[in-house]
Amino acid sequence: MADKQISALTSTRGFAALLIVIFHFGLERFPFVHMQQFFAKGNMGVSYFFVLSGFIMCLVYNSKRVQFDDYMKRRIARIAPVYIFAIILSQIPTIWQHYAGHVAFKQNYFKELLLNGLFLQAYIPGYALSINSPGWSLSVEMFFYLLFPLLILLYQKNPKGFVWLSAIVFIVSQAAHLYLMTKEIGQPFDITKHDLIYYFPLNHLNEFMVGIAGYYFYDRWKHAKWVRQIPSITLIVLMVILVMELPYSVHNGLLAPLYLLFIIVVAVQEPVFLRWKPLVYLGEISYGVYMLQMPMYYYMAKLNYHVIKLTNMDWFFLEYVIGLLLAASISYHFIENPLRKLINRIGVKRAAKNL
Repeated sequence: MADKQISALTSTRGFAALLIVIFHFGLERFPFVHMQQFFAKGNMGVSYFFVLSGFIMCLVYNSKRVQFDDYMKRRIARIAPVYIFAIILSQIPTIWQHYAGHVAFKQNYFKELLLNGLFLQAYIPGYALSINSPGWSLSVEMFFYLLFPLLILLYQKNPKGFVWLSAIVFIVSQAAHLYLMTKEIGQPFDITKHDLIYYFPLNHLNEFMVGIAGYYFYDRWKHAKWVRQIPSITLIVLMVILVMELPYSVHNGLLAPLYLLFIIVVAVQEPVFLRWKPLVYLGEISYGVYMLQMPMYYYMAKLNYHVIKLTNMDWFFLEYVIGLLLAASISYHFIENPLRKLINRIGVKRAAKNL
């Protein structure tokens, strides 16, 4: 079964991925240095991914019975190839320094590798950002995947009840997050508390559930005239204003309902500019953009230092983004797609042998 795709929504994934890249590497670069109040909260792109993931998963599976083994095979086929590739790329320098430069592995290095390889790093304070830091969100996403068969069953049995349950989970989650944030303000940094507040998978479940619940409204509003009359750009401007004005953390889904409204409007309207093929392609390679951003920054910095020798850091950022997009494109065509298709065919071959 191929995943359903709404091209306009695919494009938004590309923008979210670039927003996160700017958050990590572009805040001091032109022109983003002049818009730091907004881009300093660029991590909201991860929250958007979680909401969008729940919506798309419900779009695909809402009328189907989930066969857990086949379903998990397809989920792993979707995320594991690039995830593992990014880990390998990020660790080549460490392994090279160990064996060629006789630099000892840091303490708990192999524990970090094991936790990351099993998608468990976000559960253990101090390890969430280890090895390849963006991978923490894939640890959370795998948590969603494991819960999804139960969540979609609840949704199928009582969609309206699931919407209310999601609303309750969202309110409780945001209240707990804001309370913990206020308790942490002015306190000495504690990595255990920090990682539990920001990265622990359960704290992000509200975003995924809001996305699933959103399909209920999409299914009922997709022919409504008022939805078609809401300009997508209006919602984008509203999100920008809110992000710039809110003194609170948006990391754990505070703006999830607004993201969801934006997703529904885009899914219903499918704006022409978001169906432009280059933007759709950017969305298709966005997973690689997100996962490869850290190792590619290291390699592009080395390339710049030894070969290209750009002295203006603004120009280096441009070079890095071009290199990252190229790497993501190559990864998409030669790793992500081929391995996903190969893994998905495993069950088919096995079934054919049993005929």
